[in-house]
Parts: sequence; C-alpha cells; structure tokens
Amino acid sequence: MKKILKYISLALVLSTILSSCLKDKELIGPDADGSVANIIEFGDVSVPVSAETSSIPLYSLAYDIAPTGVLNLKLKCVGAKKAESDIKVVIAVNNSLIEKYNEENETEYAELSPSLYSLSSTEVTIKKGEREALIPINLKPDQFTFDEDYAIGLTIKSVSAGVISGNFGNIILNLGAKNFFDGVYKYTTSATTSLVPNANKTVKLVTVGSNKGSLDPGLLGTYSNEVVYTIDVATNQITVACPSLGVQTPQDVRSVYDPATKTLKVYWKQAGGGRTFEETFVYTGPR
Repeated sequence: MKKILKYISLALVLSTILSSCLKDKELIGPDADGSVANIIEFGDVSVPVSAETSSIPLYSLAYDIAPTGVLNLKLKCVGAKKAESDIKVVIAVNNSLIEKYNEENETEYAELSPSLYSLSSTEVTIKKGEREALIPINLKPDQFTFDEDYAIGLTIKSVSAGVISGNFGNIILNLGAKNFFDGVYKYTTSATTSLVPNANKTVKLVTVGSNKGSLDPGLLGTYSNEVVYTIDVATNQITVACPSLGVQTPQDVRSVYDPATKTLKVYWKQAGGGRTFEETFVYTGPR
C-alpha cells in the first residue's frame, strides 16, 4: 500500500510540474490564451554576472578613468507584442536591493555615492509600436575609488500599461573604473619560469587602483594566488606584489611597461625562495 501511495504522489508531482510548464508556454506564445501583450523590464547592459538562481540580476561594468562616462539604461517591452500604446515607465534608485543581494549571495557590494552618478530622468516612454527606450546614467569614473565593489540598485516602480517583469523588474549595476592598462592580454612565460614554464594563454589585468592591475586568474594565469602589478606612470617601471609568496627586493629593474605597444615585461623572484618568474603581457583588447 505504501508503494502505491508513493507512486501516486510522484505522479501528482510530475503532473503539477508538466502543468506549470504548459501554463508558462501558454503565457509566452503570442496567440496563446492568457498571453501577456506587454511585459516591461530592464534590458541587459552586459552579460549578467549573477548566478541563475539569484533573485536579482547583477551586471558589472567598468569605465575608462575619465571625468565623464555614460551608461545607457535599457527599458524594454518583451511581451507577446510590441508596445500597443505609449507606455510610461517610472524607475527609482533602490539600494536596499544591494543588501538583499549580499545576503543571498554572500557578497559585499557597497552603495555607490550619489555624488558620482545622476539619472538624466526617472521616467521614459516606450513609444507605441516599439520595444525599447533608454535612460542615460551620467557617471564620474575619475572619482571612483577602488577600496570596495560599488553598485547601484534600480527598480521599475510603475508602468502605464502592461505588467512589470517578475525577473527583471529589479537590477543591480556594479560600476567601476578601468585604468590605462586594464584589459585582455596574451600571456607568455619563459622556459626558465618556475611552476608554469612556456605558458601561452589569455589572461586579464583588472583595475584595482589608478596604476595597479590584478592578474585574473591569479599567479601565472593558473593559480588563485593574488598578483598585483604597479606601473610608475613617470618611469614605466613595474613592481610586483604577491602576498602569498612575497617578492624579493630590490625588485628587478628590467620590469617595464611599453605604452606604445601596451606590453608588460615582468621579472621577479619569490622572497626567501628559489622560484623565478619571467612574464610577458601583450594587450589584445578591452575586457
């Protein structure tokens, strides 16, 4: 009897799941019963970096260190039909989303100071027959600091027609600045380099200061050990920091940056150890 009840319960669960899937399909199809003509949501501004299970999508963007920068925030009509009438969309900054995201994902994003950005408007109209409208966000990247990961939370407060998306009615924008050597690089090591000789791979140098870049992934583009390169903007000399291994001092004066070719040649040794590292980074494009 217990086995029979078990199979009946399983059948009911499967039936419910299949029914839910069918209902979702019915809502999505443009000619289906119960379909929603106009669903309003924030559009992707980059590839989301949040997990698929996150209740709030998070996007990460970095800007050249300059007095001004612009992020064109997309408001989209993604329902079964294009906007059937002019749709007025009202948005608002909602930084309580950041706290919620941090709790859900065990992260430590902090609110970006309101003095470093401004919304050109909190209202926009998706015109009849269209799918999208933009709200520019004006930024001051040269005033961004690098002590924390800063973000802005945004919410769609109201729409004059249609419904607000349950998945993309809230978003978080993680905003940072890119220094002059931030980017994607072809990375090679010499035959005498310890641990990973003759490497030939693609890595990133990620801004952690106005003249500092962190290797992503870490040490030798292979390990998780943090390595940070600092370029003296006056001399183009490079110094290395690797907290887990330490770096022998005085550091090798052959380590230099060539701004004309965006190439870093780096020579360093582990502090108190016999490991030697000879690395070359050749810029291939922005990250």
